[in-house]
Amino acid sequence: MDLSLGQLCGECESDIRRRARRVARWVSLLTALVFGVNVLLRLPPDPTTRMVGAMSVVMWYVLSRQIVLRVARAWFLR
Repeated sequence: MDLSLGQLCGECESDIRRRARRVARWVSLLTALVFGVNVLLRLPPDPTTRMVGAMSVVMWYVLSRQIVLRVARAWFLR
């Protein structure tokens, strides 16, 4: 099987994808945990406020995971 210049084999591509997912998972989990503790300590104990804070932590995790995943894939492709 011939690869064009700059292409990766399937095994290399899956290895990069796996490594990037691992980094993204840990970084987003760590930052969401820090953000969640900050939200827990700073917000008043009102249930509505806590629910909005919890949803913001979940959204933080999702968005930061997507961002870190793309950056890590680009970094590992270098």
